[in-house]
Amino acid sequence: MYAIITELASESAREVEQIRGVALAGCGPDPAPLQWPLHLSWQGAESYFLDEVELRMRTIARTFAPVTTRIDGVGVFTGAEPVVYLSVTRTPALSALNATLWEALSPLARSVNRYFSPEEWVPHISILYGKAEMKEAIACLVANLSTVALRIEIKLDHIYLGYFHGDDHGGLYRFPLLGSQG
Repeated sequence: MYAIITELASESAREVEQIRGVALAGCGPDPAPLQWPLHLSWQGAESYFLDEVELRMRTIARTFAPVTTRIDGVGVFTGAEPVVYLSVTRTPALSALNATLWEALSPLARSVNRYFSPEEWVPHISILYGKAEMKEAIACLVANLSTVALRIEIKLDHIYLGYFHGDDHGGLYRFPLLGSQG
């Protein structure tokens, strides 16, 4: 699996990790410690034509300026492997970058995840990747977060192509957003 993401800056990541830790503290041991850096996902696919993706990502990064937005709530993607996430305010600049990445890169993907298409995308930061048997811990986490005022400003200043294969993960390309569009 490959994903185009933006990792949270260290200050924002520490704040989110602290909120996650405090919210989980009353729920028993952490049922699913984070395996990946905290991030916002732009797109995911089974594979990409990597050489062309690198060129297109580089061009997009030179076009778009960093995007400032904020974390503003909590949610759950339901199913057999539920995901607890912090929602991210969808600004026009965020939507424009998502749409551009989708248009430029999805034709270069094999088995692209449609949840990242501009029509379906829910900008978010995943904080717990669960399993069905964790429903009590998930409910406890969401209940504890429901009383927290989540107004964390985040700056998205790069795009990054990473790979995730089981416990093995890493990055292939990382480009700072240097342009003026957005």
